[in-house]
Formats: sequence, C-alpha cells, structure tokens
Amino acid sequence: MVCLIFACLTPLQSWAQGKNKDKAKGKDEDKEMTLVSPADSFSYMIGVAIGYSLKTQKVDDINFDLVSKGIEEVLKNDSVTSMQDANMYLNKYFIQLREKSGTRNMEVGKKFLEENKKVAGVTETASGLQIKVIQEGIGRSPVATDRVRCHYRGQLLNGDVFDSSYERGQPAEFALQEVISGWTEGLQLMKEGGKYELYIPGDLAYGSRGAGQSIGPNEILIFEIELLEVLESTEVLPFEEDEQGNY
Repeated sequence: MVCLIFACLTPLQSWAQGKNKDKAKGKDEDKEMTLVSPADSFSYMIGVAIGYSLKTQKVDDINFDLVSKGIEEVLKNDSVTSMQDANMYLNKYFIQLREKSGTRNMEVGKKFLEENKKVAGVTETASGLQIKVIQEGIGRSPVATDRVRCHYRGQLLNGDVFDSSYERGQPAEFALQEVISGWTEGLQLMKEGGKYELYIPGDLAYGSRGAGQSIGPNEILIFEIELLEVLESTEVLPFEEDEQGNY
C-alpha cells in the first residue's frame, strides 16, 4: 500500500517544478492558501495524492500529526520502522479493513433485500436475484451462450453510479458467459426491447473481492438494463460432415 501511495507522486514532481505560484483554497478557510514556490506546490500535492489514495480505501480514522511525523522521520533518517515493516503492517490493516467492510456490506445488503422484495412489482428468483420489470420486451430471449447488446446503468445502494453505457453514449456488447452471474441469469429472463431493474446480491456480483475502487466487498449492485439485441451465439459447435464427406 505504501508503494501504491507514493507511486502516484512521481508525475506531481515535474508538475510542481513548473509552477512558480499556485493557489489552493482550504476547505476550512475562507481565505486562499498561497503556494509561493515549487517546493510549496510539491508539498501540498504530496498531501493531495496521499489523501486521494486513502480516500479510495475509505480510510477516515487518521491522526494527521502522526502522518506528518512519520514522513519527517523517514526524510531525516530518524525512523526506526523499515519500509518492509510499514508495508507489512499496512497490508494487514487493509485486509482487516476490507473484511470489516465486507461484513458490514453483507448485513446492509441482506436488510435491503428483505425489504425490497416486499415492494410492489419486485420478484425474487431462487438464487436471490431480485427483478423489477420496467418494460417487457417482445423479441428474443438470450441463452447463456449468446452475446447481447445492452444499455445499462449500475449504481450502489447509496445511489452512486459506478458505470453507465448511457453516459458513454454507446451500448455495450458482451457474452453472457463473460459477466457476473446476476447478469447472466437476469438477462436470460428478458426479451429484446425490454428494460429491467436488477437487484444483485454480492454473491451474484463481485463477492468478497469487490471490483476496482468503486465496488466494495459483498456490495449489492442495482442495474437498470435495456436489452437491445440478442447477437450471435458464442457456443463452439462441432464440425459436421455433409453428404459429400466434406466438413
């Protein structure tokens, strides 16, 4: 984790060296903070980079004085903690943090699904996938070996949108065998032209590993999916001999 934090600082050094005078507005101050030298800019951007890195890990219980002290001791060669020891501790810390987050997400998700299945129009399958039909389609339904073309929007329980083909202005094409199991199951229940809302439990999504910086472990995902078209099958069929003995 330490390596990841400081890896993002390298591009900032060249950026800061090209600045003579920058300004940044403090969150708790009405007046502007003036950065009068490249060293000021570089120092501030180190803090910004570390802050963003920790924010993606959802860490907020930080003693900033000790952060500053740790940096100062290393730069003055006064630290009694090695880089290896720091990395070992932080890796262990973030593993424990992720486990706690996963447990919390699972509990919150279970409570949400229990209430959501009582909502009018929501049905639940044997796997625990919950579905709300926004618009029924009239075309073909895909099978597990098909490819499909869809528009979709994915969000977390807190409403944060983490992915959207609508925002990109381009439908997505993919094989049902290549996506999370909640999509594989849900899309096979749809017909072309249909639009569903899928409430996908963590075990039918990305499970305890999560995905990227946006989706935590065991998080429930809510997808609005519009099935535009069922494409060709991805199943590999065996060669067949014709009447002339050709394949």
